[in-house]
Amino acid sequence: MEWDELRGIRQGILKLMDVYQLTIVYNGLTDTQKVELEQYRIDLLTLPQDYATPELAYANIPTKPTWMN
Repeated sequence: MEWDELRGIRQGILKLMDVYQLTIVYNGLTDTQKVELEQYRIDLLTLPQDYATPELAYANIPTKPTWMN
């Protein structure tokens, strides 16, 4: 696996979670869900820099909050 492939996977995950940041959906989230969503996004964005190899990063892709479809 290459870094570009990992970043592509991450970008796909970010696109799937972006729906939760639309104003109508976001305003319907609880404060706890908003915090979980923010942390999940941060964890995804920092994923490549947190690991030495793409394989390690891929093995540690953050788990999305349980309330997300």
